[in-house]
Amino acid sequence: MTTHSLTPPELPPVVRQVADGLARLPTVRSLRVGGSRARGKPTRPDSDWDLLAYVDELPAPGELRALLPADHGPDDPLEYATANEGHPLQEAELSIPASPRIDVCFRPLAQVRREEERAAAGTFTLHAYPKTASGVPSYILLSEVALSAPVHGELAPPPCPAALVRTAVPWWRGRASCALLLAVDHAAAGEEVGALGHVLAAATSLAHARLIARGHWYPITKRLLNEPGALDDGARRTLAGLSPRQLTPDLVRRVADELGLDMADGLDWLAGGEHLTPGAGRGRTHT
Repeated sequence: MTTHSLTPPELPPVVRQVADGLARLPTVRSLRVGGSRARGKPTRPDSDWDLLAYVDELPAPGELRALLPADHGPDDPLEYATANEGHPLQEAELSIPASPRIDVCFRPLAQVRREEERAAAGTFTLHAYPKTASGVPSYILLSEVALSAPVHGELAPPPCPAALVRTAVPWWRGRASCALLLAVDHAAAGEEVGALGHVLAAATSLAHARLIARGHWYPITKRLLNEPGALDDGARRTLAGLSPRQLTPDLVRRVADELGLDMADGLDWLAGGEHLTPGAGRGRTHT
């Protein structure tokens, strides 16, 4: 299950200036272009440039001011934010006021290496994340590397381990089936909006299962459900036509059939005791 590196895109002068400045920072070990720009298919002509900087440690704000455009005054605020300190998805982001906008995401290299080890062992963690309604798996750090294009330094795109696929596919499908069980409960109780939320969570989980089943990394973004192969066309049409008022337990069951899911698998998923750390198993701990 190999991963091929993307060809670096041609950087506009202002993006090249920022990239060269980042490359000079002593803690930056690798710099890559992420998102649609890496694939050469920006969603809009003015799409942001996403730069992924893999670092030994997060840079200090003072080190970053030199990266700003020349017309940015020394007293202007620096749009630099850090979040999730100590969390597996610890991050820091610098937004540079250019046209198009440049967002620099700093990724601690030690976290990437840790997730490589966990993925090779068939484990990952699901994390709440504000950019996606259903959270993100911790192997997003690895998919980012694999689906980005190198600009500076060497950081080999990691392969998608077979052990991770064996764990992730049934786990995501179990989570999807469990979400449909909850949707039935909500619909039966007259909580139609909650039922719809669980149906959509089931679709998202199924998309994860179907995409990683192919044995290579996939984009984990807000456009996940639009990725080729994430959902069948019939299921997509059914989901697009749903409204809270029409949801009944029987309709949820028909949606489950459309998605190819057995809701009984949701009970097995709950009994497996791997809700937070897939692959860990009941009673086992990971550090």
